[in-house]
Amino acid sequence: MEILAGIFHHGVIVDDLEAAMAHFSTTMDCTWTPVRTFDPMPVWNAAGEQLEARLRVVYSHQGPLRMELIESVPGSAYDAMRALGRSHLGVWVDSVADSAAAMLADGWELVLGGAPADQGHGAIAYLSRPGSPVIELVARAITPMMEEWWAATE
Repeated sequence: MEILAGIFHHGVIVDDLEAAMAHFSTTMDCTWTPVRTFDPMPVWNAAGEQLEARLRVVYSHQGPLRMELIESVPGSAYDAMRALGRSHLGVWVDSVADSAAAMLADGWELVLGGAPADQGHGAIAYLSRPGSPVIELVARAITPMMEEWWAATE
């Protein structure tokens, strides 16, 4: 799949962010960006319904393939992600709308998007397909914001 050429992170949903950070610091020698809280973060499901995600997120400083740890409040929109497994692959794309449309036409299903489908899903969209990892499409346009976060130490 050509889209995998843009992989830049492996995301994992965790129950306890600080414990997961400590674990990966020890086992993989990771250091971490500052934790960012998104509470609430609006997302849209495949039915076009707006939901709220409640998240705390951190990235490893080490790359180019970074670890992303996501602590999600149970009962919020990321329960849909947990139902598919705890991990996903984040990939850069030039157009979330175009990449999502191509994947949907190839049998993938939208899990969550950062905006309604008629607005191109915004800067992110998570898609799934049986037997495949969950893919998070991330708009290349937000690279400067992400690079600033990755460089931050506090």
